[in-house]
Amino acid sequence: MGIVMEFYSVSDSNIERILEQPALIWRLIARDELEVYEEAVRGQNKIGFFAKLLGKKAVAPADISDLEFAEGEGIGGEIDKAWNGIHYCLNKTVDEAEPPMDFITIGGKEAGNIDVGYGPARLFSSKQVKEINACLSEISEDDFRNNYDPSDMEKLEIYPNIWERDGEEALDYISEYYNDLKSFISNCAKNNLGLAICLC
Repeated sequence: MGIVMEFYSVSDSNIERILEQPALIWRLIARDELEVYEEAVRGQNKIGFFAKLLGKKAVAPADISDLEFAEGEGIGGEIDKAWNGIHYCLNKTVDEAEPPMDFITIGGKEAGNIDVGYGPARLFSSKQVKEINACLSEISEDDFRNNYDPSDMEKLEIYPNIWERDGEEALDYISEYYNDLKSFISNCAKNNLGLAICLC
């Protein structure tokens, strides 16, 4: 177990729908689990005790909604527990960075307050994905690997805190997942798609 990062390709039109109806995030990241989406809708429609006292009525549950996917959309991937190590090797920080290079840890728009594991999913438009892709394309494999600093990463408590213990093996681990992430983002950019990222 641990904190794993997943990502999904998503169109700008579906991003808008998710931002309007955040429970729809489940129709992207858990397509085969309709009950999870339905539970999220029910949770959004609950009325608190004081609101009831003031006469507020519960909103009737919305019709079951879905997202319509274009070609290349709704595809998922993951980078296991390598996400914080990748962010560090791109930025030399724990989580902060200048946009768009903060995309792994803090960038994007949150999909409401729907907790999908460790907080809400974050959404990036196709324009933002192209900006991310342009920045990543300027970072060589050597640049990425040269930023690896096990001692500093341990000091900063970069998750999952394996750097000094595993040394070069840990670098190979995050490098492999970084290449997967880079390829995924490149494909999203080529297909004019946005991106959803979540920790679970």
